[in-house]
Amino acid sequence: MLGVTRYSETLTFENNNNEIIEEKTEKGKITLQKIGRMPGCAKKSKNAEATNIVPPILWNKKVPNTELDKLKKIIEEKYNKRLDSYWDLHKWSIENFANFWEEIWDYLQMVHSSPYDQVYKKTGNGFLDCEWFPGAKFNFAENLMRIRDDRVAIIYAEESGYEETVTFAEMYEEVKLYAAAFKKNGLKKGDRVACYMSNRKEAVFTLLAATSMGAIFGGPQPYFGARPATNIIQKMEPKFLISIDHHTDSRIEYHNIDNLQHIVDNTPSLEKVIIIATKSETLSRDITNIRNSCLLEDFLNTGRTLDGTVPDLEFEQLPFDHPICINFTSGTTGLPKGPVHSAGSLISHLSSVVFYWNLKCGDVIYTCYPVGWTLWDTFVVCLAWGVKLFLYAGNPVMDWKDQNLWDVFSRFNVTYSFLATALVDKLEKQNVLPRPDTNLDSLKFLTMGGSPVKAQNYLYVHNKVKKDVFVCSQYGSSETFGTFSGFYLNMPVYAGEIQAPALGMDIHCFDEEGNSVLNKRGEMVLATPTPALPTNIWKDYDNSIMKETYLSKYPGVWCQNDEIWINPKTKGLVVIGRSDDTLIQNGDRFGAGDVYYAIHDIDEIQDAICVGQQRDGGDCRAVLFIKMKDGYSFTPEFREKVTKKIIGELWYDCVPQLILETKGIPYNLNNKKMESIVRKIIATNQVPEVNNIKNPECLQYYCNIPEILAYDKL
Repeated sequence: MLGVTRYSETLTFENNNNEIIEEKTEKGKITLQKIGRMPGCAKKSKNAEATNIVPPILWNKKVPNTELDKLKKIIEEKYNKRLDSYWDLHKWSIENFANFWEEIWDYLQMVHSSPYDQVYKKTGNGFLDCEWFPGAKFNFAENLMRIRDDRVAIIYAEESGYEETVTFAEMYEEVKLYAAAFKKNGLKKGDRVACYMSNRKEAVFTLLAATSMGAIFGGPQPYFGARPATNIIQKMEPKFLISIDHHTDSRIEYHNIDNLQHIVDNTPSLEKVIIIATKSETLSRDITNIRNSCLLEDFLNTGRTLDGTVPDLEFEQLPFDHPICINFTSGTTGLPKGPVHSAGSLISHLSSVVFYWNLKCGDVIYTCYPVGWTLWDTFVVCLAWGVKLFLYAGNPVMDWKDQNLWDVFSRFNVTYSFLATALVDKLEKQNVLPRPDTNLDSLKFLTMGGSPVKAQNYLYVHNKVKKDVFVCSQYGSSETFGTFSGFYLNMPVYAGEIQAPALGMDIHCFDEEGNSVLNKRGEMVLATPTPALPTNIWKDYDNSIMKETYLSKYPGVWCQNDEIWINPKTKGLVVIGRSDDTLIQNGDRFGAGDVYYAIHDIDEIQDAICVGQQRDGGDCRAVLFIKMKDGYSFTPEFREKVTKKIIGELWYDCVPQLILETKGIPYNLNNKKMESIVRKIIATNQVPEVNNIKNPECLQYYCNIPEILAYDKL
């Protein structure tokens, strides 16, 4: 049995037939009742599409007076509409998208100096040829810093055990000093500031200071070595770089300072390199080999006047589409793309905080994701609503001060967190559970994502962590500021599904002919404009990259290049994976996620990766690589066990034709399996240059495999 736990007299579990069983005990008598099946678990027939199945409900409660309900009431009264459900509100937000985004602007009380002339103005024939809120003048940082009192703004903790808090008043003073120093050293509107550090408060101060002046923020993840970090920083052509000297993650030491000379020598635009000293040896280290470098304290002192005071903070008033940041994509193949996001995208991001997560002033968001991952930007905007930002620098799966993640949530009264699917998998595999005395009353909302969420992930949280927490799959991307997925606390959550598309997000599932379909796999597209999309791709001067990547497959819509499925009964959405990771074998199409789901509960498996292999004649097959847990052996009997399990969960054509053992599974720095890299290696028998990878040493395991090399000869 999977996901088993007891709450008073009720036990919920998934049996080996993927049925959800509820066991109740009343007056000493035990009764068993089947309450559903997991989505996607019905056995597939070759001629059938997905089966119409309503998965089990994990949440079906009523929460009074939510922010979303307040918004709905305003719209009903103002536009004389009756909106009986979230789906009615969503339909209205699409059909009247300009009115919808105007209501969001007003509800969020955007601080501005000049009003907008209109909400939406079409400027060309293309999907992205438009202007949002023309005439409006405001500042991104000013909106995030509208609270300036002694309430806590930031909680900061490191894997080492260090912790501190920063109030909104203290944050304002820090940003004022950072901005003064940047201005004194020549930063101007449109210049770029690169950030190369772990999940620290100084990154927040840098973002706010830079955007207060109209500069653009961005950077690589702090785990990047010299070459991949240079690829991103060099492409930004920044005037400033701010970097940590050292940081620790998963008890591994990263020495960013050792990479700075290579970065600076290959980035001629850099005029100042600012180093945050966290170790005493940095203070005495000779840094003259790093051109134009200085320590943070010395840099900040340049912002003070002769009498030691700091000039007032001025917020540059800018149009809605003025760029604030470049969010580089994962870059698992070749150089990463750099979607550019505007100041106005704040209204999309902040909508998640206010309407979907239903957070209030004083609530706490926990995030462990550093600069370089879109999630970092996602959560910083919570400051605009008075929500505390808990920045954790380290691996959340590992204990902190002898406390596991759930105990940390209890100690700091965390209200909401997003957990990457890979982290949830690890927490479940390691059986990380709340202690008996752990109080999770403050925890109201959990979302998961980053890669397809499995039904077992829901069951782990629901059955082993907290039964009455709202848990759902969150769907977003580096290309959007704001998520594709919406949430409503007064609507059911079905296991394994994204509850609903976000308001204003006109999501469709397109088949190969461009028809919008339900109950069938297809491509995820957006059919209505939204300010959440990027203004452009950095350095894509003629928009050719943007058009080729997102706008050419289906003219007139935005194509995200993800494969999805929409349940016609629940309207819930399932993200299967990247559309280019679809497996084709024996003429049947299926995803790597299907295989992962089928083998998820095989005890001997530590991890697995499934990719397609194509030979010259055009034939294709699926190849499954399995990493065994310590103490287990990969034997013919075990391979047969895997085969039978996949047949039982899916059907025989979905059994990879080749099942092999491997010593390691490659992951990028966003904790996503790198199927595309493994697919490229087995196609060429060569390891390509990869920028964004946690464990590059494992790539060699996929070369010179006799069974792979023999495929073209069969």
